Amino acid sequence: MHRALFLVTKMKTLPKLCKLLSIAMLLTGINGNACFAQFPGQDGHLVIAPHRYECMDLLELEKIKVDPQTQTITYPDIRLATDYVEVAGWLSGWFSAWNTNKNTGGNVTKGANMYPIMPWIFSYCRAHPSKNLEDAAFELLNAFRRDTRK
Repeated sequence: MHRALFLVTKMKTLPKLCKLLSIAMLLTGINGNACFAQFPGQDGHLVIAPHRYECMDLLELEKIKVDPQTQTITYPDIRLATDYVEVAGWLSGWFSAWNTNKNTGGNVTKGANMYPIMPWIFSYCRAHPSKNLEDAAFELLNAFRRDTRK
């Protein structure tokens, strides 16, 4: 009898829990999508990218000072620092996706994390201000491949 009562009680509260979980998942989805925008990629594929996707916008992130050893960001503007982390995270995901390609050997960045790579992205963007983050990432991928062939 005690088990039956527990089960009935559990079933009565389940719809509330499901509703709360559904709301939480919806809010999480909305929040996660708010950080990213969608753009057509180089060959027409869909790119889900951070808001700072264009090179001119990315160059604003050069103001951020990062200690590559500790990966500590020091900058008073929290929004700009958050954008920096967002772009570094996007690059991490982009290169991780390339690492799953059987033709890459599984380590296209040779173990480098994204914070020391960001100055390369800024340099590319200064030289190609009309380009975007995906273009810079492809060029960096090609640079890594050239270094591998040497």
